Amino acid sequence: MPAMSLTHNPTGRLAAQHPGVVKLGRAGWFAKGVVYFLAGFLALVIVGRAYGWTNSTGGTQEASPTGAIKEVGQSAGGAALLWALAIGLFVYSAWRVVTALLPGSTDIKGWVTRIGYLVSAVIYATFGLTAISVATSHTTNENGNQKVTDLTTRIMSHPAGRWLIGIAGIVALGAALYRAAKGVKMDVNDELDLTGLSPQRLRWTQRLGAIGEIGRSIAIGLIGFFLIRAAVTFDPAQATGLDGALRRAAVEWWGVLLVAIVGIGFIAYGLFCLTTFTRRRLQAP
Repeated sequence: MPAMSLTHNPTGRLAAQHPGVVKLGRAGWFAKGVVYFLAGFLALVIVGRAYGWTNSTGGTQEASPTGAIKEVGQSAGGAALLWALAIGLFVYSAWRVVTALLPGSTDIKGWVTRIGYLVSAVIYATFGLTAISVATSHTTNENGNQKVTDLTTRIMSHPAGRWLIGIAGIVALGAALYRAAKGVKMDVNDELDLTGLSPQRLRWTQRLGAIGEIGRSIAIGLIGFFLIRAAVTFDPAQATGLDGALRRAAVEWWGVLLVAIVGIGFIAYGLFCLTTFTRRRLQAP
């Protein structure tokens, strides 16, 4: 029976024939967890500063994956850790590409999922390049906020650029709603093999994933909001990265609450990745 099931399951056959692919992919999930955990800590630093608490070691660090990478670079043995992190992020990016190309659903939902995986691959490959840049230059000049603003400026210099930025913002808001729905429904078991988990661990694993998805949804939503604002006002400076979005939101009491949810959500998602990376499996869209 197992042989028959693998015959009709090309994804399972690929995983069985190439277990190394799955192991490498799991290492990538571990690297992703490290980045999210540190980014969440840096977001909470912004909350602390909003209430007058300052920290000379982390108060000005970017609350974003880029900031998390910089934080790793400033630690003991930072260069070696950055190279390990970069490899992990590239592996995760490759995992996403492989997943997007697996045989699977060809309906609209399936294609949207595949496109999402490819976008994720590009994003995390970029984070990997950032880690290498920091490791080799020994500087922390990488600025995620400025990168977004500069890219928006270049795009909006073209006739249809304003519309493209607005569409990108709308897509980001759509992605935020999708993540929020997954969090509310606790729909976080995709690509996980949770067999053998105790009921208590399963419950906490799902809770961590749900809290993480809600935190991620708010972060993506804030970025989308500022992209739309840039398009509406025709001002590229309104577009910013995650760190800039969080700092702008933190000037209001309700914004501080949102930033706190993002920070807690990122930490929860980081722990979710770190505690489940050994249970990741290939799953077609």
